[in-house]
Amino acid sequence: MTVKKVEMQVDINCGKCKNQIMQAVTELEGVNQVVLDEEKSLLTVVGTMDPICIAEQLRKIKQKPVVVNIGPPKPPEKKPECCKPCLPYYNNTCDLPYYNYNTRDMVSVSTYENGGGCTIV
Repeated sequence: MTVKKVEMQVDINCGKCKNQIMQAVTELEGVNQVVLDEEKSLLTVVGTMDPICIAEQLRKIKQKPVVVNIGPPKPPEKKPECCKPCLPYYNNTCDLPYYNYNTRDMVSVSTYENGGGCTIV
């Protein structure tokens, strides 16, 4: 099955309505993401689920869903490539500040078993 984005108009009158809607939709198989915009009364569901099943679930909790849109989800936004080298221990992401990382800056400290001193390399 293909992933799709389903947008439905729902009635949100109170916090209880919101909780019921979220609980009813998240129970469905194939749901990857659920967003409920209270200001617009818009439910957005992304996944491989059947839009008819979403509407049926909502009707069970006394909602009258109106389908606004069914289509493919937006592709994920690509992060712009940065010009600085990424740190090897941060999984090659540049979200963190750049540090001048050099293997010569590492320090190894070891102690003798009898506790009689240490060696710094």
